[in-house]
Amino acid sequence: MKRVGYSIGIIALTIHIMTFPVQAQEEKEKEKGIVRLDLTYNQLNGGIPMLKTSAKTKTGKKFQPTENVEINLFFMEETAQGFMGIARTKSNGTASLILPDKFKTKWDSLSVVKFIATVTDNEQFEDELVEIEITKARIDLTLSEEDSVRTIHAKVLAFQDSSWVDVPETEIKFVVRRLLSDLSAGEEESYTTDEAGEASAEFNMIIPGDSTGNIIVGAKIEDNEMYGNLTTTKVLKWGVPLKQNNSFEKRTLWATRDKTPLWLLIFPNLIIAGVW
Repeated sequence: MKRVGYSIGIIALTIHIMTFPVQAQEEKEKEKGIVRLDLTYNQLNGGIPMLKTSAKTKTGKKFQPTENVEINLFFMEETAQGFMGIARTKSNGTASLILPDKFKTKWDSLSVVKFIATVTDNEQFEDELVEIEITKARIDLTLSEEDSVRTIHAKVLAFQDSSWVDVPETEIKFVVRRLLSDLSAGEEESYTTDEAGEASAEFNMIIPGDSTGNIIVGAKIEDNEMYGNLTTTKVLKWGVPLKQNNSFEKRTLWATRDKTPLWLLIFPNLIIAGVW
């Protein structure tokens, strides 16, 4: 009986040891978090499309940007043939990837395209997938000046059945590109294209440009469900030329120590000498 009991104990221990890695793996999978993905389409001046993606995970009751998440990006289909590459999120939870050249021929022939973003086989997060469908479109921008009246004119076109057609009833913004953010270039925050897909606004801004007065004026469509984010810009001399400030080389409060204003050298020394 003792031998039988001993044998049963050995068998039970062996089964426990064999099943322990499986149980541990199951527990590990149960502890995986949920990652939320976002995917947007962006195109500048009709160039190569760029996909911007972001990852957020739930911390407490809120979703926070997550760093170092590998996001797989696909063109048209989630296959090896459609694989664009891997984008790894930065500290702000965002990543981006430009459409590879190998897809250019297929891209040129399509009017509607699909992009897919996935997170798979991640040790921390459960699998996640998000996809977007985009109708190819563009903005034709014209900037004119007649009798001191400056006008921004835009025409929105979509690619359908191998040709470009007008896009009416679409919200568009006219902007001046600045370092931190864009400024509205028209009286209204946004405009809507007419039946011909066109919209216009007068440019009445007085704004500093570079040394020759160049500024960047543009038109853009933002977060459109069909067309994504499109921006077209042009450079022209509609700004006020920036005059170089050489006061740093003179005796001023913001100059270097050897350029200290004379009054700031004399009066403090007089006060010190008077006290002594």
